[in-house]
Amino acid sequence: MQIRFNALDYKADDSFESSEYEYDGSLETGWKIRRNGADYLSLGPGYKLLKTKFCGVCSTDIDRRFLPHPLPQIIGHELVAESVEENPKKQYVVEINDTYEARGNKETDVFCTVGLPTHSPERRVLGIDRLPGGFGSYILAPQHAAIEAEGVSEKVAVLMEPFAAALQAILASPPKEGDHVAVLGPRRLGSLVLAALRAHRQFQKANFRITAITRHDHLVELSKKMGADDVVDLRKTNPLSLYKSFDIVYDTTSTVSGFESAIQFAKRELHLKTTNGQVMGGLSHLTELVVDELSILPATLENLSFHWPRENRKNKTVFLFSSIAEKWKKLLPGDIRIFEGNASDGEAILLSESFADSLPRFDLVIAGTPEEVGLAIRPNPKLETSLVRPRSGILVDTSIESVWQNDSKLLREFFQEGKVIRTSRCGDFHYALKLLKENPDVASALETNMISHMYAAKDLESAYAKAKDPSSVKVVVSFP
Repeated sequence: MQIRFNALDYKADDSFESSEYEYDGSLETGWKIRRNGADYLSLGPGYKLLKTKFCGVCSTDIDRRFLPHPLPQIIGHELVAESVEENPKKQYVVEINDTYEARGNKETDVFCTVGLPTHSPERRVLGIDRLPGGFGSYILAPQHAAIEAEGVSEKVAVLMEPFAAALQAILASPPKEGDHVAVLGPRRLGSLVLAALRAHRQFQKANFRITAITRHDHLVELSKKMGADDVVDLRKTNPLSLYKSFDIVYDTTSTVSGFESAIQFAKRELHLKTTNGQVMGGLSHLTELVVDELSILPATLENLSFHWPRENRKNKTVFLFSSIAEKWKKLLPGDIRIFEGNASDGEAILLSESFADSLPRFDLVIAGTPEEVGLAIRPNPKLETSLVRPRSGILVDTSIESVWQNDSKLLREFFQEGKVIRTSRCGDFHYALKLLKENPDVASALETNMISHMYAAKDLESAYAKAKDPSSVKVVVSFP
């Protein structure tokens, strides 16, 4: 099949330009994508041609130019699409990770075999990394990533990707019985985190309190509708009064000030859901921390056993940065394989025979300085790879006081009190759909309250500008 259409490419200067695209191929044989007559991307079998119906504008779209992926590109990944060749036509929501598993390939890699397909280095990401996204009239979706959206309205379906991502935060950092949790910045993603907390509480029949923290009138009312039991307006409340008030703070602000506030408001845990590519709290590569769904925890013997709630594995390899290596070599149990050195040493070890038949990442990294934490996340500025395995942890030893000064002083106190930073990225659409169908009041709240502005596809640039305006909540683009 051959499809031609015009679309607005997003450019590195935060502007758009019109381009002509051509898709030529099939699900069975693969596809050739051409842009303005030149070869753009070749795809193997396993991609389903879909026609875009709606696509939401999110914070990642707004900050796309800061991500380490090539531009120009058709961006947009929060979409509802319909089949082109099926009769009758079906409606789909699309998970964004393009992996061996999503395509249904027999070929695979070690990330897939250990249960981390969405972290495979070979993956592309719809509307973010190379694969054309939902601000174009047509997409090529990995066949198993296209999920039929039966039983929910189009206005709910277009929120499926961010709602599933919000649920992932709750699954990674679930409130405990009797907890008081807070969502800082309840706008686009933050409002969906409120809805996810509400759905999780109802589904699990759990008992915890939910507070939203904001500075905007329209978000006060929205937060109540989306699931908050209480709303704190920081224009009327002294932030110092919130010091250590919440067991978990879910930070969705994407701001340095928001991150610093979350550090101070949290009693036990800060869940970082969105970032802006900047150094925050003296730590670099926090965007990549979220991409890899990593955690930062105090360096304790207890935290050597850290893993995600749904994982069943044991940490067997630990990399020690030189600053704290001598101390920790004496403390680590004998069944853990110990490696040490600087970031370059760590990279070399992962490429050596020691990791020839296993995931090329350490199970844990122990760092002694803020700089080493950043290097554990991205040791090489030319590569999008970490020293530590996805969904695992970087343990921080804060005993060298002199290196935790100025911007990082708050974090040193945070970790010394035993608190942790967790992150999460994409979520499970099947679970999200199940939860929404079984909690119709949550689905109704999404449909009624979340979409603040709707634009035709021809007005994409205006939609993008409106999404940057704090007065908007969720901006959605519709296609004929």
